[in-house]
Amino acid sequence: MREKRITLFFVCLAVCFVPVAWAEEHEILGIDKRDYESMFFEPDYLQVEPGDSVTFVVAHFEHKPQSVFIPEGAEHWKVENGESMTVTLRQEGVYLFDCFYHNVMGMAGVIVVGDPANLDEARRHFETYKAKTFAMNKDRLDHIWDPDTGLLAKAAQSVQ
Repeated sequence: MREKRITLFFVCLAVCFVPVAWAEEHEILGIDKRDYESMFFEPDYLQVEPGDSVTFVVAHFEHKPQSVFIPEGAEHWKVENGESMTVTLRQEGVYLFDCFYHNVMGMAGVIVVGDPANLDEARRHFETYKAKTFAMNKDRLDHIWDPDTGLLAKAAQSVQ
């Protein structure tokens, strides 16, 4: 009887920790300046699986990454000034984030979690957001959003 309890305990323990063992950790850096670019995230596009974690690492106190568009059912995040923050992304879809202070300079990025099912809604939101927010570097994220050759188009094709 004791052996059955011990076996059951370890089976339950294994089942509880399997998703955690498979989750990956990623980093997005807030960069002030490099070569001819300033105020950007690296990478500015990330494709992850549900349950993965993303740590926003900021160069100094003047960066404040935040979510500006998220899939339905997901939770918004906002990093405090100058602090790093880890976000675990469980809800599938397209997430748009920016720097609260430098979004006018095009300091923004995209995370795709699993299936980008909300891609059309995200694209509409981004076009409005970009027109109202970006005063500089308006083409900075075109390599992501281009409907034919962009990284999001490739992500959507890989799921089909």
